Amino acid sequence: MIRQYNSQRHRRVEIAGRIREIGTVPAGTIVLIRGRKLQVEAWLPRDYTTVQNGRFVLKRIAGGHLAQVRDLATGKTGYLSDAWLVDAVSIRTDEPDGRALRRRARNRQAAAINAAVSAMMMEAMQ
Repeated sequence: MIRQYNSQRHRRVEIAGRIREIGTVPAGTIVLIRGRKLQVEAWLPRDYTTVQNGRFVLKRIAGGHLAQVRDLATGKTGYLSDAWLVDAVSIRTDEPDGRALRRRARNRQAAAINAAVSAMMMEAMQ
């Protein structure tokens, strides 16, 4: 599943003429978690078991919170909860509007301004 449907943290998007609740971390996003670069490859749908005709049957529904991620340093894949991904620093994203790229640019601008202000303060103190 490329998109995370019916997630707890979501935004509303029109897809095929219907408004759907889409998760805030799209597949393709590269995040930094505990010093490791991870790429979100896919969202796993939620599994649950039901009884049909006296037998247990596995059903899949949207709204899963586990993502398949790939460690870009080692190439190993694993699973990670959306709670880690939502709070992580986005390095790059394949979102069409590029929100993460704009956020990164704003953070760089703020860091440059803070560095200039602190340099002026140090100069004034001498």
